Amino acid sequence: MPEGPEIRRAADNLEAAIKGKPLTDVWFAFPQLKTYQSQLIGQHVTHVETRGKALLTHFFQRLNALQP
Repeated sequence: MPEGPEIRRAADNLEAAIKGKPLTDVWFAFPQLKTYQSQLIGQHVTHVETRGKALLTHFFQRLNALQP
C-alpha cells in the first residue's frame, strides 16, 4: 500500500501530465458513477491534490473527482 509521499508524487506526476488538457474519455469502476461521464468529457483539469491516500482531481467548472 503506498504511503503519503508516494501518493503526493503520483499526484504531482498526474497533474504535470494532464493539467489544462480536456478529458477525452472517462472510465468508472462503479456503474452508478457513469451518470457523470457526460459532465466530465471535455472538462479541463485545474489541479490534482491528495487527501490522505486519495487523489482529488479538480476541473475548470468546479467539478471534483475523488480517486480512492
